[in-house]
This record gives sequence, structure tokens and C-alpha cells, in this order.
Amino acid sequence: MFRCVSVLVIAGLCLALVGCSNQNSVTVPFIKRPKDHVAVRSSPVEKIPGQRVQTTPFNNSIRIISGEENSTYSRTLDSLSEILSQRQIRLQPIASQGPLQDLVSLLHRADIDTAIVQTDVIEGVASHVQTAARERLRYLFQVSSKVVHVLAPRDITDIRQLEGRKVNISRPGSDAHLTAGLMFEKLGIKPEFTTYDQDTAYQRLRAGEIQASILLASHPSTEVLAFPSSGRFHLLPIVLEEGTSHYRSVQLTADEYPHLIETGQQVRTIAVGRILVVRDWPEESRRYKRLMNLAEVIDSHLDELKQSDQGLQRGEIDLQAAPGWQRFKPAQSVIDRRSRQADEQRAFERLITASGVCSMPLSTAMRERLYKEFIDWQRARDRAAPSLTSGSSPQ
Repeated sequence: MFRCVSVLVIAGLCLALVGCSNQNSVTVPFIKRPKDHVAVRSSPVEKIPGQRVQTTPFNNSIRIISGEENSTYSRTLDSLSEILSQRQIRLQPIASQGPLQDLVSLLHRADIDTAIVQTDVIEGVASHVQTAARERLRYLFQVSSKVVHVLAPRDITDIRQLEGRKVNISRPGSDAHLTAGLMFEKLGIKPEFTTYDQDTAYQRLRAGEIQASILLASHPSTEVLAFPSSGRFHLLPIVLEEGTSHYRSVQLTADEYPHLIETGQQVRTIAVGRILVVRDWPEESRRYKRLMNLAEVIDSHLDELKQSDQGLQRGEIDLQAAPGWQRFKPAQSVIDRRSRQADEQRAFERLITASGVCSMPLSTAMRERLYKEFIDWQRARDRAAPSLTSGSSPQ
């Protein structure tokens, strides 16, 4: 029944617009969504009712705890900063103090708006901090993940051989230290941990004073590529049970690390997710509305950033859910809206092509008008459906 009515609606709209005939079939081109159905790109400040546009740092600055310089996060923030500057919003990066401290700072420092943290940090904090984080923190979107690299001599072929042996996991409080500790705990392996800096760890590994060194880095990693293997070392595989929160399986290849992986081979390891975390302020507060604007700005520029040469083209901002974390309500609304718009456009495309009632080519303006009329009709039908159902009586 719905299909028949839909076809009639499309036919009526086509005839009303251009009086098209059904002589030849045509391929329906991509339909640009009208402004009514996409994220509005007006200045975020304009979306706050009853507020004047000001230039004070409090109103026009977003302070974010980010990663180290020259990292993937640094490039991502450069791109985001350029976008925000077009909206008269200044992004102010704050140096990271490590994932555990960053989470605590976001919970307790009112001068910080957001932070990039790894998703497994929730497992590394004390129980009372974990409770506070689950109650008061939310995330906007995922950003680029980092991959666990385990460097070891070639005579060590299984990560379980590291039981009781010396493994460097970087300084306490670092991201590698946190993830490595959690990973070995999940694997049931108890190495003897060392906490050297990277250069020292490389020296000790080559000298045989430690048996493995763990790096948490982008993929592929310039730090790992810089390790002088001399054919004596390789990357160890890591396999965690399926469904382990915060981690996903990835493959390292010989093309990426030719000096550490045999030609044609792959090494399975894990990646830890990273998220853009915010405080869940009261909905009527200026802080909440400023973060809501941030979610809207990222959404409105997401597609063009992925098509550009800037830092987001490799998926540094991801709309997928982050297990173990609750999404910020406005960010979830943005994602739901994207999903609804995609469903609506697919439904329109199917109807207009399958019905064959509008075979003459239409101008872009006419197709946009036809699409808008279809959406208006569909939403009116959806609103009327509950009342019709409640008002009907059994036959």
C-alpha cells in the first residue's frame, strides 16, 4: 500500500513540476540535499538564543588537552583549528600529562573544555574516578586509534614467552604504559616491566638487556621504522579474545615494516581507540551550548575534510560508537540526523527509479524541490500514522 501511494506521490510531483512523460528511462543523478535537511553552517555563536556575539576568550575559545607535537592528533587539531577559526572560534591546545592525568584534569578543571584520551583509560583509573567519569564525562566522536607494536628478538615467537622476562613499557603515566599493563593483565602474562625512554629501550633491547619493547604509535609508525633491526628483531603478534572492550584487531604488513616482517607476511596486533571527551554540563549552560556547537561544526565539515589533503582524510574522526563510553547527547543527535537523512535519500532514490514515472531529466533545482516535497509528505505521513492507528476500530 505504501509503495503504491509513494509512486502516486512521486508521479504527481513530477507532473506538477515539469509535466514529464514516461517515454525513456534515465539514470537518476546524485541528489543534493536541501539546506533544510543538512547541518546548518551558520556561526555556532548564532545558535545560542538570547546571547550576543562576543570576542572574549570565554565565549570564543575551546581549550583542548591534546597529544604530543607532530603527532596524528597534532595534525588533526591543525585542521580542526582552521575550521573553527572560520567561525570565530579559537582552539587552544594544552599539553597532555598522560591519559590518566588528562582524565582527572577534565573532571576537575573548569578551564578545560575537552580532551583526547584513549578509551581504555577508564579501566586504569581508581574506582571512584571511574564512577565519576561514567557519570560526568561524554564523548563527541572517535579520533584516530593507536597501534600496539611489540619489538622482540626473532627467537621469541610468542608473546607468552615474555612471562617473567624484561619488557619495556615506557614511563609511568604514559599511554603505552597504561595499555601495555592492561594488555598483559588480560593475557594473563606477568613480565618484569622496565620504564626506559624510547632511545634507551632501543639500546637495551639491542644489547640483550631487555627482551621486548612496546610502543603505542600511529600506523605505520616512524618510531618503529627508525629502529635498527639488523635482521635480528621482529614484531610479535598479539591476539586478544574477541569482544574485548576498547581494542580491535589490526594487521601489520611487510610493506609497512619491511625490516621487521618477512616479505608477504602479516602480523596481527591490537589498536586502542581514542575519543574526544567532554564534560556533560547542564543543558542550559553556556559550556554545554559551546560543546554542542563544536559537534555541529565537526559534522558540517566532516565530508569535505575527508576529501581534502588535510589530516582527517584517513579517518581521524570516526562516527562509530566507542564501547564502554556514552556519547554526548548533541553529538548523538548529529549522528542520528545523518542516518535519517541517508535513509530518506535512499528511499527517494529507490522510488523515483523504480516507479519509472519521471523519466525526463530534471534540473538540479527541480530535483531538490521534488526531494523536499517527498520528505515533507513522508514526515507528514509518519506524524499522522499514530493518530490513525489509535483512532481505528476493529472490524
